[in-house]
Amino acid sequence: RGSIPLISGPSGVGKSTTGTALARASARRGEKAAAYLFEESEHSFSHRSDAIGLGIDDLRDEDTFEIHEVEPLSISADEFAHQVRAGVEERGVEFVLLDGTAGYQLALQNPETELRSELHALCRYLRNMGVTVALTDELSSVTGTFQASDSHVSYLADNVVFIRYIEVGGEIQKAIGVLKKRFGDFESTLRTFRIDENGIHVGNVLSDLRGVLTGTPTRRTD
Repeated sequence: RGSIPLISGPSGVGKSTTGTALARASARRGEKAAAYLFEESEHSFSHRSDAIGLGIDDLRDEDTFEIHEVEPLSISADEFAHQVRAGVEERGVEFVLLDGTAGYQLALQNPETELRSELHALCRYLRNMGVTVALTDELSSVTGTFQASDSHVSYLADNVVFIRYIEVGGEIQKAIGVLKKRFGDFESTLRTFRIDENGIHVGNVLSDLRGVLTGTPTRRTD
């Protein structure tokens, strides 16, 4: 609690679903979770969650899971921060999902220079309040040189989880790994990652492949 996990990866790889799973787990523990959607409608979010076995309707009925659809072009960063603070101070929110940083940038007058400072201030406030903040950050490149974040906000994170597309034998697959965990040790392996109607599946270690982080791995020969 009070930490900041960052989930990064290219479009469609499973960042929002992973963030939803974290928020849902928090709500099921009896904590109040709130998801702020910058790039997806509330209806789409609920439908997608149901389709992959991460239904949240019961949690919404119990008032432990809030969904807020945010139109970044019609709200300023200060107005949004006030909205988040109201959730924490007035409704007791303990877990915040900000999905995602690219949409959040649109609420800024100077997105290139303000993103880190605005997010830093908001995340610092939430951390001081003991609120966990999950951020999703979209990478522009599908494969190629590995980087944790296009937005240069990874320094804010206590934990960095990355999900990547990889091409194996002419098939598009996904891999997941942990790059950083501030509070304690973590597993450094790369594992298969899959989402289906039964939810999220983190599978076997990709021990037979080299160069997974490039997106085009090759089979080990040794």
